[in-house]
Parts: sequence; C-alpha cells; structure tokens
Amino acid sequence: MSLVLRCARLFVALVACCASFLCLAQGNSSTANEAFEKTISEIHKALVNKNYQAAYTKAEQGIDEFAGDPNFDFLYAQAALEAAKYDEAIFALERVLVSWPDHVPSHYLLGLSYAKQKNYGQAKQILQGLLSAQLTSAMRGNVTRALDSIETRSSDLEESYNHAISLVLGHDSNVNSGALDDRVVIGGIPFLLDKTSQKTADNFMRFRYSFKAKWQQTQYQAWKLDVDYSDQRHQDTNDYDRYQGTVRVGYEHKKDNAAFSVGGQFGVLTLDDNTYQQDVGLYGSVQYYFSGNWFTAISGFAFLQNNVQDRNLDSRIFTIQGGVGHSSDLWLVRVDAGYTWQPARYDEGEHYGRDYDFISGSVSHRTSENSLLSFKAQYRDIEHRAVHPFFLETRNEELVILNLNWRYQWDQAWSIDVSASYYDKHSSITLYSYDRTEWFTGVRYEF
Repeated sequence: MSLVLRCARLFVALVACCASFLCLAQGNSSTANEAFEKTISEIHKALVNKNYQAAYTKAEQGIDEFAGDPNFDFLYAQAALEAAKYDEAIFALERVLVSWPDHVPSHYLLGLSYAKQKNYGQAKQILQGLLSAQLTSAMRGNVTRALDSIETRSSDLEESYNHAISLVLGHDSNVNSGALDDRVVIGGIPFLLDKTSQKTADNFMRFRYSFKAKWQQTQYQAWKLDVDYSDQRHQDTNDYDRYQGTVRVGYEHKKDNAAFSVGGQFGVLTLDDNTYQQDVGLYGSVQYYFSGNWFTAISGFAFLQNNVQDRNLDSRIFTIQGGVGHSSDLWLVRVDAGYTWQPARYDEGEHYGRDYDFISGSVSHRTSENSLLSFKAQYRDIEHRAVHPFFLETRNEELVILNLNWRYQWDQAWSIDVSASYYDKHSSITLYSYDRTEWFTGVRYEF
C-alpha cells in the first residue's frame, strides 16, 4: 500500500511540475508575443508616417530577436529600403521568401532593391518573373513601370562618353625655367649665361581635347578610358612649343562608402615637333568615407620615364601619398602628403635622380550654381641622389606651386576658365633656381 501511495505522490508531483512549467511557458510566450506585436506596431506606424529612419532604427533593435519571422522581416525590408540600406533589405526579403515563396510584394520589393543597387540584370530577372504570376492590375502596372525604368537606366548605365575641347590664351613669365640671374659663380669665378639659360617670357595659345568613356559592368564595377591631348604654341620661343598626349585605362569598384581604382597610363611629350619624353606605368587608389562627408584616400604610382634626347634623364618614378578631405554640396577641402622616389635608370645619370617629400592642399567652392572657384598649393623638399659632375656638389631644392582657377558655366556645354599659377624654386646650385608665373583665360565646350 505504501508503494502505491508513493507512486501516487510521485505522479501528483510530476503533474504539478508539468502544470507549473506550462504556466511559465505560457507566460513567457505571452510576454514574447506582446514584445513582438509592439515592435511590429511601432515599425508599421513609423512607415505609415514616413519616418523611415525611425522605422529602420526600431527594426534594427529587434533584428536579433525577431529575424526569421516573415512578418517582421517584411517590415524590416521596407524600412531598410526607404533608409537606403539595400543590402539589408535584400537579406530580409530573401528570408521572407523562404517562408512565403509566393509572396508577390516581397518579390516586387526585392526587384526594386536590386535596382536601387544598380544591379539591373538581377532586378529585371525578378520583375519579369512576376509578370507570369497572378497579379492585381495595380501591381502589374507597378511591375511594368519598374521594368521600363530599369530598361532606360540600364542603357544609360552600360556606357557613357564625354568629349571636351578648350582654347586658351595666356602668358608665361619663364617659358624655359631659366635662371633668375645672368651669371653664376663657380669656385669664386663668375660665368655669364647665354640667353637660352636666362629667364624668358612669352605669350602662348593652348588647344586641348579630352575624351572620357565609362563602361559599367555591374552596379559596382566599371572600366574607364581617359584620353587627353594638348597643343601649346608660343609667340616667339618656338623651341618650347609642345604636344602632350596621355592615355589612361582603368578599372574601378565602388560600393557604399568605399571606392577602389587601378589602371595603366601611357604618355608622350614633344618639344619643337620632336619627341622629347615618354612614360608608361601603373596607378592605384583607395578612397573611403568614414564619417558623413569626411573621407580618407591613399594612392600609389609606378612609372618608367624615357627621355628620347638624353638617356641620362631616363628614370623610374615611384610615388605614394595619403590624404584626408571633406566634401559637401558647396565645398571640397583636401590635404595630402606623400613621398616620391625617382632613381636614374643609368649610373651615369644618377646626379639627375632625386627623391622628394611633399605636402599639398586644395579648396574648391561653388560660389553659385554656375560658378566654381578652386585653389591648390603644393610644397616639395627635393634631394638629388648624387654629386653634380660639373658643380661638384649635391643639389638640394625647395619648390612651391600655387594655382587659382575660376570656371563659369554658361550652360550645359559652354564654360569660361580663368587661371593663374606661380612657381618658386630655390636650389643650392643657383643655376637651377627660378620663379615663374603663368596665367590664361579661355573657353571650353563639352559634348
């Protein structure tokens, strides 16, 4: 009998424990449901009131607890889409479609999210798939309009071309970068300089053509081609007439706050109708917006420079620089610092080889809807690599470059440019010291 009582007591205890557990679970479930309903209600209310950032913030607060529930994920996706968080919207909609594979609004929003990312191929595939489903007339109209918009934007995205030509007239106070004095002193003995080594001023005319092409591969990736050609003619000093051409081919990747580019460049410079210098090399850069309008950037260059007229001037150029800047609708401010190694290609030209560190700053301000004012400044501290064979000392130099430019845009095609530049170079060997002022004004046409 005692065994029966003990079994009965054990049964009663187990029933009591189960009842307590069920009551506790029901209470926890009720609390969880209340929290879920409250979160859903607050997100929905914020969306209805078009307070999209508040809706997204609230949805983010519940993501760890409620992600996976299609009701929550669908509202989360709407808030993310309106807050321009397209990756988050896509992930949420994909979770919804796991639970609701035939949910038409989720398919529609997923197509729009890919379109917002400029992934037009994926967006088009999703929306075209919707047309075979049973849709209301309103939804079918929305899908059709979205596809038409994607078709237009994808054709614009795939490739773009821009041409620009300009013609300017100007004055250069020191065309040949000549010495400031008419004589130099070597070993206490003065030597007179001929006119070709002295400062020479002249007027000039410059024609320039540039071509920019871009082929978008995906919403993030693109190939670019830049071609630049200029022809500068002087009034009296024909020896310094020059043609200069540059071709640059590159790849860029942009996503969210980051941008990366890499490519190659080839350039040619001619003086007095004779090829003077050629260069070929590679470049790369990374830019990242880390806080609102603030960004940081780092870039590097590696070039081979071939001087056709004097092999001693052949060199290799390696540059690395980094900077920080601030960009807004009216202002662009940037400061950079870097270092350049330029060793000579041949031992006999090593005294032409040099290294220098530099710091530069630029400010651009849109003074009106049609007017842009820009100022740039750079300082270089230059050290040559070997003793000069004639002056028997190693050159140390400082160079300051200042530039002020104003552009006024008449309309979409025509603009006028006014520019002034100043160069001041101090060298430990007087012959290589000079100052130079250049200004020009002209018109520019884009098409």
